[in-house]
Order: sequence, then structure tokens, then C-alpha cells
Amino acid sequence: MSTSPHSAHTPPPFKVSRWTVQRKLVLAFWLVSVIPTMIASELAATTLSHIFDSNVRVWLQESTKIVKDEISETLLDNARAAKLFLQYTHPPSSSKAIRHDRLTADIADAMGIDVVALIRDSDHKVVFSTASDNIVKQISLSPNAVLQTVNVGEVTTGTVVSTFPARQDGVDYQLLVATNIDSSFLISVAEVHSLDLRLYLHTPKGFAEIFSSQRFEDRQPTVPNAIEQKLRDTKLPSEQFTNRYCGLYWPIINDTGELQGVIYSGLLCNTNLVGLVNQPNLFMLIFLLGSMLSLTVGWQVSEHLTRPLRALSEGVRAVTAGDYDQRMDVSGHDELAELSSTFNHMTLRLGELHHLEAQLRRRDRLHALGEVAMGLAHEIRNPLGIIKTATQLLHRRAELGETDKRHLEYVVSEVTRINDLITDFLEFAKPSTPVRSTQAARPLVEDILGFCKPELESHHIDAHIYDQAPGATLYADARQLKQALLNLIINAIDAMPEGGQLSVGIDQKDGYTVISIADSGEGIALDMIERIFTPFVTTKASGTGLGLAKVFSIMDSHDARIECLSDRGAGATFNLYIPSHGGDEA
Repeated sequence: MSTSPHSAHTPPPFKVSRWTVQRKLVLAFWLVSVIPTMIASELAATTLSHIFDSNVRVWLQESTKIVKDEISETLLDNARAAKLFLQYTHPPSSSKAIRHDRLTADIADAMGIDVVALIRDSDHKVVFSTASDNIVKQISLSPNAVLQTVNVGEVTTGTVVSTFPARQDGVDYQLLVATNIDSSFLISVAEVHSLDLRLYLHTPKGFAEIFSSQRFEDRQPTVPNAIEQKLRDTKLPSEQFTNRYCGLYWPIINDTGELQGVIYSGLLCNTNLVGLVNQPNLFMLIFLLGSMLSLTVGWQVSEHLTRPLRALSEGVRAVTAGDYDQRMDVSGHDELAELSSTFNHMTLRLGELHHLEAQLRRRDRLHALGEVAMGLAHEIRNPLGIIKTATQLLHRRAELGETDKRHLEYVVSEVTRINDLITDFLEFAKPSTPVRSTQAARPLVEDILGFCKPELESHHIDAHIYDQAPGATLYADARQLKQALLNLIINAIDAMPEGGQLSVGIDQKDGYTVISIADSGEGIALDMIERIFTPFVTTKASGTGLGLAKVFSIMDSHDARIECLSDRGAGATFNLYIPSHGGDEA
């Protein structure tokens, strides 16, 4: 059956099982916290919404109260001005009428009063007015008509009306004082409070809008009947909170309790912060913030919990690759700390087993070499002895030329060298049992350096002893230990053909005396450090590769150990850990 290219490259489905432990912990933390987060978000949203609504109400009330207070202040100004006008306003029959009329007009203009009129009660004739008769006739003289509307230039204008009875020359009059509501004042209030401010006054069509700071298409041109009736009945402000508006209707009541006008202050919700700060939006916002906080905290907690696991995983990979020096930091007393401690103990034991295995392999190899060496030595030495004897007999013949004699001498020399090499190999393969005794470390080191002094001087090498443990002792075979030290010093000399520094250190650590031999040569490559103690492995251009293997064998027979520390280009250091005392000594 054929398979389309698209289906062949379809990614595997979403599976939580493929997530890392850290991601799973974050998901679990969020799932556990989502219900409490939703409950907390709902409570917080409800509380904040109520607080914000309360603040909006106060905001609307304050702005509306400013307009109402301004109307009340205008009524007081009208009353104060009326006291002056009653002194100077007279009917035309009075001899003082002309002068007083001019004075009245000046006072009205100075106080911002738009209409001052004297109207006779008997026939409602206007005997004096600062405005045209057309405007005066529009104003009702009813004492309870505090707010009225007049048409000025075909523009409906709200005015604050006050009437006062007056009697002059035995005739009753009504003093009319009217001040138009300043639209600039209303606009400034609306702008300062960033709201929609409207003023509704009584007209033949009901309470109609005569002023609005914002001309929205869907605004109410008149006060809704239900709200108007509520204002008449309760004499209290009425709230109207819809999806479109957040508004407040504030009634203006005269002294007899009659509704004279309505002040509206509101906010357009869908274009204002008020529309965003509602309970559903607050819930979503708080829930999202809570979820982000929960995820952040979950990530931090999971990071703290999984960090030891990641370190443990890296440590296991390193141990698998053969690095048994890996150790985990142990902090606390929880399961992770116990796991880290167990891992450290495991790597320690694995390192010891690896070292033991290496020793066993070396011992097996040495044993096999010893068996082979014994056989080869017998089979090789006998022919070599015959060759040497025959060569020496030929050399004694006088009839041979000088050239032939030199050749025979060369053969004898090489046979002797091969025999010595076989002897060294036998000693390496079948080492003698050390005869150990407790002795001072410093004299032994000085003795071997004194023996090597001519060779060191000839190679321009400065040798120094750094004794960090005066009086340190060694439990060893002096002859074999000198042989091991001699091999290490010779290797150090070979590593510094142009001269350098040789440092021999003496220290004590955990029941061992540590003798360190450090050179300033080129060092040993990292991949060679594990192999240099293997027979026939050498870093020199020439050599048998038995020197360091012999040193290792001597250390092994002394229950001691050797380690090599080196960096390419920074020299090499060989540390010999030799028991300070015998097993029966304190």
C-alpha cells in the first residue's frame, strides 16, 4: 500500500508522556492551583468591581453636585441682586425712573444677570425690562418655576428664574430676575471630569435635553418616563448602569418639592476605562495573571527539584563513559539528598572496582609474561651463550683483520645487551618479594638525588626537595623503592632534554607518606595517562616501556599506589603513596 509524502512526515500526536519531568511538574502545579486561582480571581474581581463601581458613583455624584450647587448659587445671587434692584427699579411714571433704569442695567450687566424686569400684577404689563419683551413673555412668574427654558435666537436656553413681590405708589408689581445657565461652565465641568454632562429642563414635550457636552447618536433626548417618575416620587438620584452607559440622573427640586430639572452625568463604557473594569474582564485579567504567576512559581519549583536529577543524569552518563570521579553535591535531608549520597557511594565503589580490575588485569598479564619469559629465557640464553663463546674464540685468532675483530666485538656487545635485557625482563615478570622495614623518607630521597646529581647537572636540571612532613617514615624495601624512584627521575630527565626544574616533594596523608616527583617538561597526553603503566607502552621515541610498569609493580608489592597528574605542555607529576608504618605498628 502506498503512502503519501504528507502522511509520511506527519508529526507524532501530542503526548504528555514525552514531556520532561520539569514540564510535567509545571503542568501538575498549574492544574493543582487552577481551581484556587479561579476562586481567588472571582472574589478579587467582585471586590474590585464593587470598589470601582463605588468610585464611579462618587465620581458621577461629585460632578453632578457641582452643577446643582452652581444653580443654587445662582438663585442666591439673584436674591442678593433683587435687593438692589428693588431700590432702583421704578415704573416710568416715577421722576427717578430714567436714572434708576440705567443704574439697574449696569448692575445687572456687572453681575452677569440676563433679565431684570418689573411687571405690573393687575395686567401683567412689563413696565421695565433689561431684555426684550419677547424674552420676558416666555418666562413664567410662578414662584415655584425655578428652572425654565427660553428661546434666544431660536436656541433653547436654560435660565434660573427668581420672582420677588414689590409695591410702589400703591401698585403691586413682580420683580423678575433671571440668569441664563452658562454653557461654558457646563462644558468645563464635563471636560475636567471626563464625562458626558447633560441638562434636562421642563418643556411642553416633557423634560427635554437643552445641553449636552457629548453628542452621541444614541443619547436620550428626553428623560425616560420611568426615570422621571422615579425622580418625582423619591426626590433622590437614580442610577442607570447599562452595557453602553454608566450614568446618574440627579433631580433639581424647588422649595415645594416639584421636579424642575434633571442633571445627567455619565460615561460611555465601551470607549472608556470604566467599560473595561467590569467583573468579567477583571476575572479574566486576574485569572491570567494568577496563572502566569502559578506557572512561574511552578517553573522555579520544578527547576529546583529537577536540577539534582539533571545533575544525576549527567553523572550517570559520565560514569557510563568511564569517569568514576563524578560526585554530586549533597544538601538537605530529603529523598534527593539521599539519592545523591547513594550515587556518590556508588561511583566511589565503581572507581575502586575499576582500579582493582585494572590491577588484576596487570597481575594476570604479568603472570602470563612471567611464564612466557621463563621459557623464552631458557631457549634464548643457551643459544646466546654459544654465540658469545664462539665469537670470543674467533676474536682471539690472530689472523683476523682489525675490521673483522671490530665486527666480532660488536656481536659480543649486542649479545651481552640482549642477555641483560632478558635479565631485566625476568626481574619484571617475576619480581622478588620485598623485604620491608620502617625507615626515614628524607635520607632515602637525598640518597637517590645524590646518586643522580651528575646526570642532572649534565642536563642542566635544577633539583629541589620540598619536605612538607619532616620526620616522615616509609615502610618499604629500600632497594626496590630506590629503583622505582630512579626510574621516575630518569624519565623526568628524558622529558627535559634542554634543562628544567625537578621537584621532589615529601608529605603525609591518611597513613601514607607521599613522595612526589614533578618535572617541567612537555607533559603526557590525557589519553596516555591510563596506559603508561602497561608493559611495552612508552611515550619515548626509543625504550622498552618497562620502566613505569616496573614502578607500578613495585608499588603494588608494597601495598602502595602511584598516580600521574599531567597537562600537555605543563609537565607531569608522579605521586607515590607508600605506607608510613607496617601493619603491626601503631
